[in-house]
Amino acid sequence: MKRKFCTIGKVVLGPGYPVAVQTMLKTEYRRVSLLTREIRAIKKAGCEILRMAVEKKEDSEFVGFVKEKSGLPLEADIHFDWRLALLAIKEGADGVRLNPMNIKSMRKVREIAKRAKAKNVSIRVGINSGGFRKAYKPQQLARLMVEKVTDYVEALEKEEFFNLMLSFKAADIPTTLAANRQARKIFPYPLHIGITATGPQQEGLIKSSIGLGILLREGIGETLRVSLNAPAWQEVEVAKVILQSLGQRQFLPEVISCPTCSRCKVDLRREVERFKKRLRSLSLNGQAKTLKFALMGCVVNGPGEASQADLGLAFGWRQAAVFEKGKVICRWPARDSIEKFLVLIKERYGEKKN
Repeated sequence: MKRKFCTIGKVVLGPGYPVAVQTMLKTEYRRVSLLTREIRAIKKAGCEILRMAVEKKEDSEFVGFVKEKSGLPLEADIHFDWRLALLAIKEGADGVRLNPMNIKSMRKVREIAKRAKAKNVSIRVGINSGGFRKAYKPQQLARLMVEKVTDYVEALEKEEFFNLMLSFKAADIPTTLAANRQARKIFPYPLHIGITATGPQQEGLIKSSIGLGILLREGIGETLRVSLNAPAWQEVEVAKVILQSLGQRQFLPEVISCPTCSRCKVDLRREVERFKKRLRSLSLNGQAKTLKFALMGCVVNGPGEASQADLGLAFGWRQAAVFEKGKVICRWPARDSIEKFLVLIKERYGEKKN
């Protein structure tokens, strides 16, 4: 089966293209200053596709505002009222998401497809397990989800509409895995992957990392959202970490650190967070994206266990050892070491100004 492509704005999803990171606006649109702040944070975090809920006619009036402020491809999330999809397209949305569980008329779906095709707008057919009222085993529920989406896809294809992506999300990992695995065998279209309704933040992080990690490792997923009970920009950052951990994307230098033990004589957690924040502000060259920097809590865990790091810092009681590929190259006073380490990184890997 030859795989197809989907284009949303300037982002192309499909074979040979990087897995795109997305998130969803969480601020009430009429709170314009807060909305603008959220958009700015999302963009700074590195979001590549942005989604917004269009629940009523008034929401569609903010499509142009969000597009202008973000500069990102924008997908309008539509439920129940099919006319909202038409409004979102009219206002400039780059894509619309339709839910087969609450927009069921194929006549209306075909009307949306005609309008979307005329405006070069993509459609995501997105189904969630929560739309089913009965309890099913994961494989059964996955099959029902795929069947519902199949009816939609066939209706869209009859209108010769192929700029499609599909999504199959559940609140549990087994159903999500089963549905996406089935979908990959049946459909040639790109898949948007995610675990939905993941619960509290920590549980959401764990469930999303496991579920999405498995799918991505199997080559399933052209774009992803990490759904968390947390700010949208954090969803973007977690998605980037998942992709980078699997070796599928490189966004920033990797920072590694030890879990600490009684040998550690510094507040390593604080030092690592401070270092990460400062590192992001440095203008580094392209090579730096592939590097590893280590901050270790003692000399035992330093050059030895972090020997794979390009550069590292191992804290002692009063001194910090600087090491490169496992070999100590110098020592600094511990209290000044983070600042000196950042200077060293900038000297070696900073962008050269013409």
